[in-house]
Amino acid sequence: MITDPDLVNNPAKVTEVLKRDGNLDALGLRPDPENVDRSTRRTAATEDPGYGVDSAQFDRGAKPENPYQYIEYPDCRANDDAARPIGWIKNRFSYCQKFLFPISYYDVTTGLTSTATIQNTIIGYGKIGPYPGNPTRRFADFRFTAQVLEPNGIFLDPRSEMEIAVKCAGEYRVDIGIDNDRACYPNSALERHDKSFIGWGLDPQAHYELFSEGQSPSVQYGEQLAQGVFHFEYDFDFPGVNTDPTKKTYEGGLRFDSAYYLWDKQGSIFDRAVPGIAYSKSDPKVARHAVFVDEARANPGASWPPKAGKRLLGGSPLHADSLHRVAVAKGHDIIRDRNRATARDVCYTRPNMPPALPEEGPDVDCDEYSYATTYEGAAGWRDPGGVFDPDKYRDEFAVRLVNRAHNQEAGNRLNSFYQTHRILDVDRLIPPWNQELDPNDQERFWVPITP
Repeated sequence: MITDPDLVNNPAKVTEVLKRDGNLDALGLRPDPENVDRSTRRTAATEDPGYGVDSAQFDRGAKPENPYQYIEYPDCRANDDAARPIGWIKNRFSYCQKFLFPISYYDVTTGLTSTATIQNTIIGYGKIGPYPGNPTRRFADFRFTAQVLEPNGIFLDPRSEMEIAVKCAGEYRVDIGIDNDRACYPNSALERHDKSFIGWGLDPQAHYELFSEGQSPSVQYGEQLAQGVFHFEYDFDFPGVNTDPTKKTYEGGLRFDSAYYLWDKQGSIFDRAVPGIAYSKSDPKVARHAVFVDEARANPGASWPPKAGKRLLGGSPLHADSLHRVAVAKGHDIIRDRNRATARDVCYTRPNMPPALPEEGPDVDCDEYSYATTYEGAAGWRDPGGVFDPDKYRDEFAVRLVNRAHNQEAGNRLNSFYQTHRILDVDRLIPPWNQELDPNDQERFWVPITP
């Protein structure tokens, strides 16, 4: 399996060497061992790449017209990140991966070697809402393109076949009364596609679906999180006694939920990227909020309230620098309310609060960062230690008097981002619950600031 972008983007170079030599030794490539394990062990220390969605997509806090922003085939082929083992995750709903599978077949009866190269493109589609016709089932689907390049010899025999099947190992994070084998499994009608190499050449596309069963969304069952780890497997069948071993792709990650407190109660996302909401300093509706956050994070000690060594999180997708949502609809209003009260107390009652800048205009609000709807907010809930200690992180936040319309629009957009990108509240203040819901700290987000 080849994932080097230089070779993936130049399959002619691979096919030329493969046809000439019957192998890829000249490119420094050796055959994969049979059934090579391409899994990646994930822990709480695993750092995933981040992505940022322009907050303008959530204008006025409304549902976006196109929440998915799916990857198109040409975009996947043009993006070198798609050749990484984790693929390219444009956003939580949009995944793609590209790679090459060179194949050679040595016929012991004739002494001849046949070759072909498979150019593979996988595009995955996370979903908002239940599977059509089944109100409790979550799902995701995939479009797989397997183009057969430069086949010769036995690969042109109509009896030579390639089967591509999707596999998924699933587990419910919390018991909801459903067996783990239903946490992530293929739609049996679309689980595998088997064609001759000639057939794949004529029709290189295949469609797959993965399902996850749930209960009806309710407080009783919580978020109903199911973790799925998927990959694709190739099986080859040639006339004669020699058959190539099974080949596997790198694995990817899916998360299914039925969170009762989200606008849309069921969904699936690709969870190996950290979502971000990007505020622009040139956006006429939120610019003053973006400037405030940008300046406060650039020089935390100079932000109000003053504190030496202050840290303001959310500037990157790293575990140690990201934020975690508080969902009021989950009954955690006390966290939001204390965050907000602490920030407003500093804004309006603590002496020497800096006045609003002239750029803010006549109508201003107390804007706060980190946000009241995060565990990293002003009241000091930052660590999931199980005990509220307001002194541990006292003054580890920033406030500024900011244009009222900009502050309120930024907050409305943040809520729509939570809802649309399925940002969950994973009980950071109750360690046993948090460890069950989010053992690898994947339910985090960040806030990039753009020009």
